[in-house]
Amino acid sequence: MTSTRRNFLQTLSLLALQGCALLPDRTSAARPSDAGQAPECRVTWAGGPTMAISFAELTILTDPVLGESFSMGDPNEQVGFREVVQHPRSTPLGGVDLAGVGLVLLSHVHEDHFDQQAWADLDRSLPILLPVADVRTVTAKGFRRVDGLAWGDTRRLAAGAGRAVSITAIPAHHSSDAKIAEALGKGNGYWIELTDGGWRRTIYWTGDSMPTEEVIAATRSRGRPDLLVPHVGGVGATGPFGLISMRASDVVTLARALRPRRVLPIHHSTYELYREPISELAVRSQGEAYRLDLIAAGSTVVYR
Repeated sequence: MTSTRRNFLQTLSLLALQGCALLPDRTSAARPSDAGQAPECRVTWAGGPTMAISFAELTILTDPVLGESFSMGDPNEQVGFREVVQHPRSTPLGGVDLAGVGLVLLSHVHEDHFDQQAWADLDRSLPILLPVADVRTVTAKGFRRVDGLAWGDTRRLAAGAGRAVSITAIPAHHSSDAKIAEALGKGNGYWIELTDGGWRRTIYWTGDSMPTEEVIAATRSRGRPDLLVPHVGGVGATGPFGLISMRASDVVTLARALRPRRVLPIHHSTYELYREPISELAVRSQGEAYRLDLIAAGSTVVYR
C-alpha cells in the first residue's frame, strides 16, 4: 500500500473521530434531476483534478486525467525534474461516464490536468472551455469545439427545462511568485453559477492556483460561494519552482476570505505527486465556519 493511500485511509478514521463532514461513498454515476423535482447538483470526484458536475441535463467534466498513469516531469524534484517519468494512480478512477459528458472544462493543459489517456479517449466533437493560451494546443489535437476564456469572460449554457449554467474564468496563479507563475502558463479557475427559476447555487473551482490577492479579489467580487473546490496537495515545495498547488493552510486562508458554506477539496491522495496528506486540511478545518466535505475518489455528493 502506498504512503498516499495510507494517509487517505488514516484521514477517514481521523474524520470519523473528530466529527468532520465525511460523506458516504456513493459510487453510482451522476444523473440529471428529473423534471418536477427540487433542483440539485451532483458532484462526483474521480480522483486528482477530475470531477463530473451534473445539473439537470448538463454534465461538466473538469481537467480529465483518465489513465492508470500519466507521463510528466516531477516538479517536486530539484534534480532531474525535466525528465519525463510515469506517475501511477494510487486510487481507482471511478464514477465518471464519458458518454454522458456535455462539456469539458480545463484549468490548463499540463499533463497532470489533461493526461495522455484523455487526449486519446475524449470525443473530438465535445465542446471545451479553456484558457485562451491553450486553445492552439488543444485544437492541434483535433478537438473542433474549443472556446478560449480570458479572465473575466463568461459563457452561459442551457441545462434543460429552464435551467442554466453560467461559467466565468477567474484568475489562477500557479505560484505566488509572479515570474514563476508566468513561466508555468496562464491558467483559469472558474466561477460556476447554477440557476433554476429563483433557485441559485454557486461553485468556485480554483484550478491550480495559490490564494494571491488578485485571485481573492476577483472571486470575492462575485459574492459568497456555496461551494469552494480547492486544488490542494502541496505540490512543488521541494522542487525548483517552489509551491505550485495549495497546502491546507492556503485553503483555510482562501476560505476565510471567501466564506464558502462548504469546501470539497480535490487534487489530493490520488498520486504520489501530491505531497501534503489531506489529513492536514481535516485538522486545520476544525472550528472553521465552513463544512468540510471530504469524499473518496469515485464518490458522489448531492448539493441542493
